[in-house]
Order: sequence, then structure tokens, then C-alpha cells
Amino acid sequence: MSVVLVTGSEGQLGLALQATFKAHPLFAPLFCSKSMLDITNGGQIEACIKAHSVRYIINCAAYTNVQLAEQEATACFKVNSLGAGYLATLAAKYGIVFFHISTDYVFGLTKGCPLSPSDPTDPLNQYGRSKRAGEQMVAARATHFYIIRTAWLYGEKGHNFFTKMVALAQKGDVIQMVDDQIGSPTYVYDLAAAIWEIVEKIAKNNLADYPFGIYHYTNEGVASWYDFAYAIAAALPNRCAVIPRSSAAVRLKRPYYSVLNKSSFREVFQIKIPHWQDSLALCVRKWQNRLGCFWIGFILNLSLYI
Repeated sequence: MSVVLVTGSEGQLGLALQATFKAHPLFAPLFCSKSMLDITNGGQIEACIKAHSVRYIINCAAYTNVQLAEQEATACFKVNSLGAGYLATLAAKYGIVFFHISTDYVFGLTKGCPLSPSDPTDPLNQYGRSKRAGEQMVAARATHFYIIRTAWLYGEKGHNFFTKMVALAQKGDVIQMVDDQIGSPTYVYDLAAAIWEIVEKIAKNNLADYPFGIYHYTNEGVASWYDFAYAIAAALPNRCAVIPRSSAAVRLKRPYYSVLNKSSFREVFQIKIPHWQDSLALCVRKWQNRLGCFWIGFILNLSLYI
């Protein structure tokens, strides 16, 4: 079986890749968290590659605290830029196919229609600049690479927009959410499943059938952050008010319109992409099932003491 090294395996996407890899028995995944593999240490990376005969790398490791990156630009660039560069260099040295996860934050003031992989980038904050620099290093150093830009990732577990909205709704808070930033909510398990499917297609077919370069993946459909928050709140048993607001007062700037054009992804990889509303419904069901399992377990444990 081919060994697939997954960096940043304890992050949101890394955990989703762990949850979905069993559908692809061709591979032996090597999940490495930050504590197991420091991607800013080239020696560590090379030792890992050689020890495990790695054939593919999926780089999910990233500095993702967008707010804090404004004060910690050096640390942010070290991981998102230099770390990506080290991985790309070693992937080229050992003939490894390299997948690098990037973001819509590489774009700036946009044209108001879906953004293609070839559109100019002009990031508005340090996080976006660090990710663009990482993309540039990957493209310059890697031989066989796929940069996958995504946006608005969420899931029923961990720290993300969905779980934050659930927590606010459960407290009965009135949620104020910007309605003038537009994108596509993306269920992290959809992205993870798509990545595994791409790796399998490449392994089973001719590598030349899948051109290297930058691709976009988000769920289908378009929404504002307000639309997304409203849809989450409406699906929960604890209903709460969601009020639209302007992003003018938000100090950290991000693209106002970051809908990503996925046509090249669909054409090359022939993978169906779910609509964000369908995936949100699935996420809510999974969240409800997890909640039900928690209470069943709690009651069973409590019964031991009665």
C-alpha cells in the first residue's frame, strides 16, 4: 500500500481525513500532528519521508488564527510559507505527489463573480499573505503538486463557525452576523472525501490525466455569513434571533466576495460537489446524533450509581 503522509492531522481537516480514509484501502495513511512532525524542520520531514517511504503528502498543517496572525506575522509565515516550502522541496526530491491546502484569503478586493484559480491574488491581511507566499513556494519548488484552495470550513466537531453558532443559540443569545461578505460554506468532511478520491484516482490512473496546479473546492451554492448563521439557527431546536449587520466596523479585513469557481476541479477530477444547504442538513443530523449518544452514555453511567 502507498503511504500517505498527512501533516497537521489534529486540525479540523486533518481529523476529517482521519475519519474518511477507511473508504480508500489502497493507502496506508501516516497521520502526523504538530507535536509529531514540525513542518518547519526540514530534517524531521526528510527523516519521516525516508523512514516510511512516503508516496503522497497532504499538507493540512497551518497557522490558522487569522486575528492573532496580525500580531504574530513571523510565526504565521514560518508555518504557512517556510513550512510549505520545506515540504515542497522534499516532495520534489523524493518524487512525491504533494497536496497543499490553501484558502480564499489569498484574494483581496474582488470582481463580484466567482474567482478562478488564475485570477490575481492580493491578500488583505497577514494570514492571507502567508498563505499566498506558501502557494508561491509550492509552485516554485514542487514537481508534482496540487494546491487546493477552500473556504468557510465547518463541521459538527471542534472549533468552527457551526459549533460557535450552536453554542450561541443554546445560550439564547441574539446573534449579529455580517450580511455583506459572500462565499460558500464548506463541510469539512466533503472536502476530506474529495481529497481521498483524488489521491485514489491518481494512484489508479495516469498521473498526466490530472494536470498539476491550483484548484478550488467549496460546497456548491452561495451565502453570506448572515445566511449561513440563519440557516444553522433555523435547524436547531433552540431557536434564536439572527440579525444582519454591516462588516464596516470589523477591523480585520477579508474578501467581501470570495465565491470560488470550481469548474476546473469538476472537469479534471469528475467529482460531484454537494450543495452547502444539503451538507449543512447532514452536519446538523450528525450533531444531533452525537448529542443523543452523549446523553444516552451519561444516563447509563449515572444508572451505575443509583
